[in-house]
Amino acid sequence: MRDGHQASISEELGQSWKLASVPGCVDGCSSPCPGCNSTQTALYNTSSYCGLISDPAGPFRDCHSTIDPTGFLNDCLYDVCLYQGSGSMQCKTLTAYTAACQLQGVTVYPWRSAQFCAAQCPSNSHYELCTSSCLGTCENNSTISNCGAQCMEGCPCNEGYLLSGDECVPANQCGCMYEGIYYQQGQVFYPDANCQVKCTCSNGTVQCQQSSCGPYEACGSKNSVRSCQPVGQGVCSISGDPHYNTFDNSTYTFQGTCTYVAAEGCNLNGTKLTGFSVVVENELWYDLSSDPQVSVAKLVAVEVYGLVLILRRNDINMVWVNGVLHHLPQSLLNGAVTVSQEGTNDVILTNFGLRVTYDLVYHVTVTVPGNYRGKTCGLCGNFNNNQADEFQLPDGSVTKNFQTFGAAWKVPVPGVVCQDGCSGDLCPTCNASAKAAIETKCAFLTNPTGPFAACHDVLDPTSYYNDCVYDVCMSKDEQSMLCKSIAAYMLDCQYLGAQVQNWRSPSFCRESHSFLLRTEHKFLLLNKC
Repeated sequence: MRDGHQASISEELGQSWKLASVPGCVDGCSSPCPGCNSTQTALYNTSSYCGLISDPAGPFRDCHSTIDPTGFLNDCLYDVCLYQGSGSMQCKTLTAYTAACQLQGVTVYPWRSAQFCAAQCPSNSHYELCTSSCLGTCENNSTISNCGAQCMEGCPCNEGYLLSGDECVPANQCGCMYEGIYYQQGQVFYPDANCQVKCTCSNGTVQCQQSSCGPYEACGSKNSVRSCQPVGQGVCSISGDPHYNTFDNSTYTFQGTCTYVAAEGCNLNGTKLTGFSVVVENELWYDLSSDPQVSVAKLVAVEVYGLVLILRRNDINMVWVNGVLHHLPQSLLNGAVTVSQEGTNDVILTNFGLRVTYDLVYHVTVTVPGNYRGKTCGLCGNFNNNQADEFQLPDGSVTKNFQTFGAAWKVPVPGVVCQDGCSGDLCPTCNASAKAAIETKCAFLTNPTGPFAACHDVLDPTSYYNDCVYDVCMSKDEQSMLCKSIAAYMLDCQYLGAQVQNWRSPSFCRESHSFLLRTEHKFLLLNKC
């Protein structure tokens, strides 16, 4: 432990290394902690699940005398029980035990099959339980036999292919060596410290020319490769019914039920910027009332690099890619686009810095890198740091009317009947008799000594407070809407790096067990990690 003594139990070890200054942390699960009951233990201790690890006649039999399988078995049972047998959780522990045994030079016999923990290998490669040689790479330009490499599970490239970065390519499509560093085919890099020289790997040779970084860019490193990196970013937040906070921090409400361009790259000719489009489809919000007059996001669609990615309301852990439904996470175009889950949000992220999040219920954010300043358009604004011309129409003119602005960015969808929302006196208003009590509840956001106090200087809570009052007032489930409104501000604060104190409790906005499972990739709140 921190004081040099040996811990008697694992919890004692973990807590001795806790940082005292981290707000809102917990020391693990509250009693009773999740675990296996006798029925689950009997089921998951069979060879169809975790029992394969300790099977005396199984594929790991030669390893038992070298590495005790008990700890791996217990870990496996815990994970599989936590997920009630779903998600092939046993495969993670079986893979870890395989690696541990092979590192000790012990033979592991075949245990994967098409029906059980099938190996997932990249294109142009294949699975081997014991890779028989060093992997052939473009750097050494050949497959080296008898090189003394440790026998390990792996996915060596197929015959005629070599490893370039993290993908297998035909041998004649390898990249380039330049000053002792390997670059993939088509990769752009800047070898000098100031990015004054731009080089491209093309057909095995490096071609360089004089260059400079563009507006709102600075020379820096990303993934150990120097290049021109964007400076700053713009964040647009869309929440509730719906309330917009643009890239330039203008706020307005537009309650149309059609499909609209939230943000897209505009006037990109002559730049090195990548084109993109983010579209949001709204629908009447029946969760608020049986006769709603306001709307909420139904789906978010991102078009980039020839892909159309759709996150649809209530499609948990799923994404549509060019019309085909896939499970999360997804890595597309060799990692140029990823779709994953962070907390309550599904997140689409590109290699040039576009980031789109959707909680599948209430809250959407669009983040663009700083080099798109003045190069965006749509409901999120033009990102030019000038609020005077924020509400720019597609023809370049500017309006002061929010409904005109919103309707102008409508995307026509054949056969769909929709409306561009209410305006003026036609919009629903909060009943004065109920408003005072709701304002008191939403003041949780603006409390100068409350859990969000550290965020106030980073992100002004005023618009979030106003949105909270309106949305809670319109809702038939005030408590649920209050929690969603607070969570929207929390997510934006955390993304901007502000510390938020623990604000949930068993009696206030307590998250369900299903939420804890949704967030296991990033925030497993149990003592086992």
